[in-house]
Amino acid sequence: MIDFPTIERIQSAAQIYDVVSDFITLRKSGANYKGLCPFHEDRTPSFIVSPAKNICKCFACGEGGTPIHFIMKHEQLSYPDALKYLAKKYGIEVRETELTDEQKQVQSDREAMFILNGFAQKTFSFNLFNTEEGQTVGLSYFRERGLREDIILKFQLGYALETRDAFTKEALKAGYKKDYLEKTGLTIVGTNDYLTDRFRGRVIFPVHTLSGKVVAFGGRILKKAENTGKYVNSPESEIYHKSNELYGLYFARQAMVKQDFCFLVEGYMDLISMHQVGIENVVAASGTALPVGQIRLIRRFTNNVTAIYDGDTAGRNAALKNSSVLLEAGLNVKVVMLPEGEDPDSFSKKQSASDFIEYIKAHEIDFVLFKAGFLIEEAGNDPMKKARIITEMVDTIALIPEEIVRLVYVKECSKLLDIDERVLVRNIAKKRQEQLLQKKPTLYPDPENPMEPTKTNHPATSEESPDGSFLPETKTETPFEEYERNILYYVIRYGEQYFTYKDEETQKEVPINVIEFIASDLKCDEIEFQNPVYKKILEESFLKYKEDGFVAELYFKNHPDAEISRFAVDISTDRYIISKIHSKHKKVEKDEEKAKLEKQAEKDKMLREEVPYVMVNYKDVILKQQMEEINHQIKIAVEKNDIPELNRLMVELTELWRDLKKEIALRLRERIITKI
Repeated sequence: MIDFPTIERIQSAAQIYDVVSDFITLRKSGANYKGLCPFHEDRTPSFIVSPAKNICKCFACGEGGTPIHFIMKHEQLSYPDALKYLAKKYGIEVRETELTDEQKQVQSDREAMFILNGFAQKTFSFNLFNTEEGQTVGLSYFRERGLREDIILKFQLGYALETRDAFTKEALKAGYKKDYLEKTGLTIVGTNDYLTDRFRGRVIFPVHTLSGKVVAFGGRILKKAENTGKYVNSPESEIYHKSNELYGLYFARQAMVKQDFCFLVEGYMDLISMHQVGIENVVAASGTALPVGQIRLIRRFTNNVTAIYDGDTAGRNAALKNSSVLLEAGLNVKVVMLPEGEDPDSFSKKQSASDFIEYIKAHEIDFVLFKAGFLIEEAGNDPMKKARIITEMVDTIALIPEEIVRLVYVKECSKLLDIDERVLVRNIAKKRQEQLLQKKPTLYPDPENPMEPTKTNHPATSEESPDGSFLPETKTETPFEEYERNILYYVIRYGEQYFTYKDEETQKEVPINVIEFIASDLKCDEIEFQNPVYKKILEESFLKYKEDGFVAELYFKNHPDAEISRFAVDISTDRYIISKIHSKHKKVEKDEEKAKLEKQAEKDKMLREEVPYVMVNYKDVILKQQMEEINHQIKIAVEKNDIPELNRLMVELTELWRDLKKEIALRLRERIITKI
């Protein structure tokens, strides 16, 4: 874990213009800079960089943040990895808190295995280009498959020599330990310490983590050999868990975010060939089954998947199997079946990128409708098969977590199958109830947060389970969310600042901190925020505001929780307008000292008027909701002729009405708080 002083040094050193300009072209625009947003298809510059506030913001798609969060989003790194990225850029030594001996050993083992994999990748790439065997066998194979050299280098493809232990000898000679050679699976250790290279005589496809490290390898044999599989993959290890890695994601992640969808293909060469024609938002499952961990990885970057399959029986079966799993995860799944005899590798070679995309758009079909169409075609005129179609479609639609989406598919399938919608709805409800009773494990079973992925049992690292900031966001709407946001405007923008306020008991003007005022006001009425993110911001501000040097805006803008940081950045870029106040109190500055005093007086007056106002407004809406609820209970009591309950409710309603009138009387003036 990176220690806090190091984090502070990185935050202080990282300048938003320096960081962003490494990736996009910025042009001066007044006090700020402007450029095309890297997070969506931006035709006119909407990405603003503010050196004064040290933040960036896209006013089209809403992305932005501090230098740290820009790097997290752009490079798809975890919070610690983004800190290390910036530390390297600014020459800051990263100091981490002391680990236990056991933690040090685990970390040391993992680092050693990654270093060894890096050495292996370089060795295999060297073999491909600089040995006679590599050029004759490996390089000629890639060239026959139509790959350009720049693509071969991009994906770090290689070749393992045919000699039984050529790589093992090279690694031992370079000082790498046999234990790590065995742990990574690069070397197979047999009886009597017999050593064999796992990938000998194969072309090599390295598998990368999200941070670009080589975590594993896939090897394809080029000559016919009995009892030998065409592909061999690295075994599971301390650093590699196949279900948690998705081939090509490292190269696709930015394009996936920018275009908000991805192509899913089956093989290494399918993916690489699509990259070669300019289609980068593509990942490969590298197998017939699609594990839960790989689906989670896709969900981190987009909810929209177009799965491309070979136009044969095997391809169709894979489409039916994998797409069902994707559907259950809540993804928007479309399927494309290529012409018979084609796969993405061969088909992409015959098309330009634009032609390929056009073909996809013309032939992609929603998975549920694809499956229904396939089953109808297969059933023909057989009445028993037609009956089974309904069961199949009920099972499929029941997998979808969102009710509205299920209803849309019910309407479509009702037309296709010529069956009453109510029959489908009834059977789908029954099927979902069965699933619930069976307590079937789901991808996202946490009842407190159904969108949060379950944790794996593997050691948590930035490579295996990076920071969850980029998981698809969930938004918890509450009746009071707008009012809670308005309060947090003052907490973040002015939290540590003081204003004078008349004490109700002593009737004296006393200085009070903005956060302290809000905290005491909420505590007095025993009110807690309902939005969990807003509640966390408020609670942290209550804990931190007494610390020396605490500045709420800086603290929350640099918060490790990306959702909190984004909210603070939105507040800092004036998403909210406090009408009639700021413009009303602006003065023409005459001299520096006088201007300073006037500015302080202006701010004091603004806070004195507006902070109590937003608190009153918040409590007002809470009281009104409570009154609505009591009125509803009164209606029920009247219907039941429950006189004692009716009397109790009337007393409670009278007390609430008295409280509401008191709150209204406290309003300083009529103001409206709006959002742009």
